[in-house]
Amino acid sequence: MAAKKQTFEEAMSELEKIVEALESGEATLEESLDLYQKGVKLTKICQEKLQAAEEKMAKVVDEMDTETPFDVGGE
Repeated sequence: MAAKKQTFEEAMSELEKIVEALESGEATLEESLDLYQKGVKLTKICQEKLQAAEEKMAKVVDEMDTETPFDVGGE
């Protein structure tokens, strides 16, 4: 069965927890390295999702610019 894709919000929440764990200084070196690697992966997920959202918004704005405005005046 395929794994569920993480939402942007889920990835950010997990990334925030990783940052807190790393900043606490309580993790061992090995744990810190694992957390760092996971953080890099989560950062990539977030960047990809933001890029996709930006592209989608640009497309919507572009489509809005090319549409003929609705004539309310009935002329």
